[in-house]
Amino acid sequence: MEKSAFYDAVDWKTILIAKYKDLLLDEEQVMILLMCDYCLSDGAKLVTPDLLCLKMTLDFKKVDQLFTDLMIRGLINIVEDQNKKTITSLENLKKILISSFIEENLKNQKVEAKTDPENQKNIISTFENKFGRPLSFIEIETINSWLDEGYELDKIKMALNEAISMKIKNVRYIDKILLEWRQQEEKEKEGYTTISDKWRSDIEETRKIASLNWIEKNDDK
Repeated sequence: MEKSAFYDAVDWKTILIAKYKDLLLDEEQVMILLMCDYCLSDGAKLVTPDLLCLKMTLDFKKVDQLFTDLMIRGLINIVEDQNKKTITSLENLKKILISSFIEENLKNQKVEAKTDPENQKNIISTFENKFGRPLSFIEIETINSWLDEGYELDKIKMALNEAISMKIKNVRYIDKILLEWRQQEEKEKEGYTTISDKWRSDIEETRKIASLNWIEKNDDK
């Protein structure tokens, strides 16, 4: 796979939108970068402030300032292609974003590695016994996420037993039970809850950043 194809595969624009604040970028700078990418995708080889002005509501002075700042930071580059023609490149920006993405995921893996192997083995074995089948990769990852989020083994087993009592052998259903219990606990403690189904959705999106879509095909009801 070529480098540019790799960048597209991991969706660097999603990473940019998610992480631009960490890179000390503001919304106008992000828009300049995205518009540069649009122009390049639309066939332009050399993107200039003049061209960007035709497509944006910002005045030329502002666009020129933003464009220059991004060039100074090395996020927009003017280079020569193989034919010695001058072109605009966002390759350095993509490398920075991909490197940040990889580094963050490596850190997350180290955090996940702190999960007690014995607890992990115990709870997975319990699920497989109750389900009467081996767990899928996605089911195991979901259970691991509960451990990472601090759910106690006894509470996970209680949720499992509640689902089994209803003849439901579905990890996602158990995930909803645990979420509802956490919401209820927060309401009883604080009088309200900040946790919602969207919270769970946002957690899953974070894990799927860069369009790494994990599709569970073997979840039995």
